Amino acid sequence: MESGMPDFLFVPYLGTAEKEVVLVDWLLPEGSSFAKGQPLCVVETLKASFEIEAERAGVLHRRLVGEGERVLLQTPLAFLGEEGEVFSQATLDRMLEARREPQEAEKKESGLEELPSKNSGPKSGKVPAAPAARRKARALGLDLASIPGTGPSGLIRLEDVLAAAQSGSPHDGSGGQGDGRLAPDFLAFLRAEGESFGRLSSEFRLALYRKHGAIIGPSATLGEGALILAERMVLGSGFHLGAGGRIEAEDLVCGDLVQFGPRLRLRCRKVRIGSNAYFAPDVEIGGGGAMDPEAELRVGSHGFVGEHVHLNPCRPLVLGDEVVVSRQASLMTHSFGLDVLQGYPNRFAGIRIEDCCQIGISCTLFPGVRMGRGSILLSGSSLVTDVPEGRLFGGVPAKDMKAARRALSPEDRSRLIRELLEEFGRQLRLRGLPCGEEGDSLLCRVEGREHRLDYVEEPTGLPQAAGGGAAEWLLVASQVPEELWETFPGDGILVDLGRKRIKGVLGPMASSFREFLRKRGVRLEPRTWTYEGGWL
Repeated sequence: MESGMPDFLFVPYLGTAEKEVVLVDWLLPEGSSFAKGQPLCVVETLKASFEIEAERAGVLHRRLVGEGERVLLQTPLAFLGEEGEVFSQATLDRMLEARREPQEAEKKESGLEELPSKNSGPKSGKVPAAPAARRKARALGLDLASIPGTGPSGLIRLEDVLAAAQSGSPHDGSGGQGDGRLAPDFLAFLRAEGESFGRLSSEFRLALYRKHGAIIGPSATLGEGALILAERMVLGSGFHLGAGGRIEAEDLVCGDLVQFGPRLRLRCRKVRIGSNAYFAPDVEIGGGGAMDPEAELRVGSHGFVGEHVHLNPCRPLVLGDEVVVSRQASLMTHSFGLDVLQGYPNRFAGIRIEDCCQIGISCTLFPGVRMGRGSILLSGSSLVTDVPEGRLFGGVPAKDMKAARRALSPEDRSRLIRELLEEFGRQLRLRGLPCGEEGDSLLCRVEGREHRLDYVEEPTGLPQAAGGGAAEWLLVASQVPEELWETFPGDGILVDLGRKRIKGVLGPMASSFREFLRKRGVRLEPRTWTYEGGWL
């Protein structure tokens, strides 16, 4: 039985000159009770958002306007009533009809009825869109005319803009030329709105970079607040820029598995980085002349750059493969200080560090120096001269001290391998794993499963009773003949320490051994900076 009389929830006067609003969000479902002063919905004008509050307690019986619809001021948005009241459809229809004629006249006067339908082009030249959608499209550099609207009369809603951005649909042609160049308008947006852009999810930011021309491989990630400003941007699979990191370059190319830690600051005209290079937190690359015509940073593969390292690439700064730059080191390609015309040194020159070099903690390298392959600079040293291949330098200024490494006989190498295997077993036992040695074998029984490592210096074939029925069997050799490498069974794991390679489906013991070797400078192919799934 019908009781009482429903009230309308109206769009109130909002203190603006605008005659229309967009209903952005309903805060309560139909049938919900509310208290006096409780917000019921959110509407937007071109300049602001407003919550419409209940003038009294009651129940939201029926919504009359959907989310994303554009309506005039004083338009009924919903029927409200008291708890327990029931209204017939005829009563609601009569109330709406009583409002319809003056509302239609006002709508015609405002021009709101001239909005184009979803399938027709805009008659006034302005694409119909909710204010939130318009702002988001502008912020993301998207063309509203290319986005289909799902709201009434083709109105573009916020979710339409977000869907278009996520879809990776083609840009409007102002950029994205297939070589990783970002659209100029998108780059301009990033420069102006980088802070707000950095708050978007990693997936969303990467989708937008790709949409606007960047070439980015799979599994790439961006930490919170991370931002890249590059005219050309090519990133390999597994690329990561940590939280708060910022890269600014004209030409940025990074290979697979390049990892930048949090709070990176990289500013350089041209950047080329190989694969599997790791940069620890708080690295700073840039400084004076970082955007000069000759400014260039080139880093090879499998390198490491430690915390608080400063690299100044105003002239070409080249780090080869497997180069380690320890924490707090500084590499400067230009000097600074007093007047060159008064005889003080002032030099601009590149730095070149060849493959497999190591730079110790808190070292300083001055303009123009070169370190030959396999050389080492001791911690705290200042380098002002070249270091020959394979030499160890140290001091202030650094001087030649001795060879960087000693020659190993076959017997020495075999002894070192056995010492490594013994240490590996000790490390497992320290972690509570039951492990025992039997000659050149290491046996571990974990949760009822046997894991076995056998060492054979130079196997000519498979050992007898290979694996011994273990759930995981690992064969380690100083040198592995190519024939054995090719024919090794798929249920085992083979480690060739001569060619630094590993083959097979790794279990926890093999993963642990691989990580153990990595920490001692023995990096097996294929490689990355850390390995997961082991016991270490």
